[in-house]
Amino acid sequence: MTSTNSLTLIMDGNFVRKEDKIFSPHMSYEQFGKRFSGYFDQVRLVARSFSSTNAVGGVVTGERLAFVDLGSNRGAKSLFQSLPRILWRLYGEIAASGIVLIRFPGNIAMLAMLVCFLTRRKFSVEIVADAADYFSKEASNHPLRFVARLLHTWSTRVAARQGVTARYVTAEYLQSRYPGRCPDRMFGFSDAYLPEELFSVGATRAYTHTNAIEIINVGMMHNHSKGHLILLRCCADLRDRGIDFRLTLVGGGRVEAEIIAEARRLALCDVVVFRGVLPASEVRELLAKSDLFVLPSLQEGLSRAMLEAMAVGTPVIATNVGGISEVVPHESIVTPGDVTALSTRVASFSQNQSREKDLARSQCKKAMQYAFSSLQIHYHAYFSALSDSHASS
Repeated sequence: MTSTNSLTLIMDGNFVRKEDKIFSPHMSYEQFGKRFSGYFDQVRLVARSFSSTNAVGGVVTGERLAFVDLGSNRGAKSLFQSLPRILWRLYGEIAASGIVLIRFPGNIAMLAMLVCFLTRRKFSVEIVADAADYFSKEASNHPLRFVARLLHTWSTRVAARQGVTARYVTAEYLQSRYPGRCPDRMFGFSDAYLPEELFSVGATRAYTHTNAIEIINVGMMHNHSKGHLILLRCCADLRDRGIDFRLTLVGGGRVEAEIIAEARRLALCDVVVFRGVLPASEVRELLAKSDLFVLPSLQEGLSRAMLEAMAVGTPVIATNVGGISEVVPHESIVTPGDVTALSTRVASFSQNQSREKDLARSQCKKAMQYAFSSLQIHYHAYFSALSDSHASS
């Protein structure tokens, strides 16, 4: 019998394989896996990886943590073609695991839950986003998005109800959308990685900009759920209002070419810089040098990049999606998809520098609850409950 002190974590993910190593810009061993391997004797991270010659970020594997590659399937056709192999691999990993932990939403997550049902294996869940927002008509133009939306919201709801434990990256929002069956086995805290030294930057930085406002956004470009097109239209409106600014976009993905094309169509190429995917250390340097972080997302659980911006003292303006309102004050929140409201808020920010300093410091203080040491307390309680619940179930 496999010990319950071994853990198999199953997710979709977008990990990068370079030669024989697996990389991630925000889920490296130091940022993510070390938390698990510090508690469990053996951890196996089961996910997809995509081959690349340009690996950005840190290595995912480490002490007591191994990566199990499910291949590079992306899209419905590729998933269908790979289905027998994926199911067989999932079956083998689940059968050998002490604790099965599945991260929702996602196609791999649904398949893993199916295998658990068929083999009568107990599992726990982590819910990191709302599929209803991810597959909304504003965020996705996929022809099957309506079907995908129904399927993923239904499967995530079932998973939350059937899971032995359920962890959410929000304090309340995702819990209200996908409640677990036992309130005492529901946990709500972020998996952001905010080392204590980040906060020292915010405590000492100066807030003076006499030239163009430096705006930054960090977000992957796998679909349009991160609101990049809305942000570009906001920038066009700012230009028409006579606001002097520069925008830096960090991230990459399948729709990056569409976003670049939109910047050209709006004649914004002289004020918008595309930096692509960058290591976490470079992202934090850019955040600390920026005047304003804008999160125009149509879908979020709780943005890691936004929390990093707050930690280094960069003021945040964000849309009211997911758990954002749990962290960002009302005065800094706008309705998702409302270009005029977003540009008005940014313009107001540019005209009130004295308010900038107060806003940044209050947001930095709020972000301190997500500091590494603070979250480790939550993780310890969570891992104890995870082990105890599976041992007794």
